Amino acid sequence: LSVALSGTVLSRCPACARNFANLYCSNTCSPDQSLFTNVTRVANRTSAQGAPQLAVLEYQSFYQQDYAD
Repeated sequence: LSVALSGTVLSRCPACARNFANLYCSNTCSPDQSLFTNVTRVANRTSAQGAPQLAVLEYQSFYQQDYAD
C-alpha cells in the first residue's frame, strides 16, 4: 500500500490523510512495534541473495483508546 495513493484517496480530508500516514508510519517504522503488534501469519520466502527469510503476511495492532481517537 502506498502512502501517496492513500493521500490521493483521502485528499478531500487533509486531517484524515495525515492521520492515516501517521498510523502507517507507526506500524512500519516504530522502534516499539513489539509493544503493540502481534504477527499472526507469516510465509517462507527467499531473498534476492538466496537466503531464506520469513515475510509477514498478517498482523494485529493494539492501540490505546486515546491514540485511536
